[in-house]
Amino acid sequence: MNTVILAEKPSQAKAYAEAFPILKKTKHFIKLAPNEIFKEGATITWGVGHLVELKAPAEYDTAWKRWKLDVLPMIPQQFEYKVAKGKWEQFQEVKNY
Repeated sequence: MNTVILAEKPSQAKAYAEAFPILKKTKHFIKLAPNEIFKEGATITWGVGHLVELKAPAEYDTAWKRWKLDVLPMIPQQFEYKVAKGKWEQFQEVKNY
């Protein structure tokens, strides 16, 4: 079984990793060597702020691009999410685990 630790931010991941022997560090994750706690090793990765966010109202319906009282409330049939701008690489890394 692959143990994955998801930290909030890179500095938090680094602090966690300092307690264990490290096999590999990249810009997206830290691999821990097998040790007493994680017999098969572990991977620490992180978010960088919010990796995923709700789509903007205009992404559901172009009529919602300009806010007017007569179109409020803007509630989609189903809420949808998107990867936050500039976070695609880290999102893909986290998704792989």
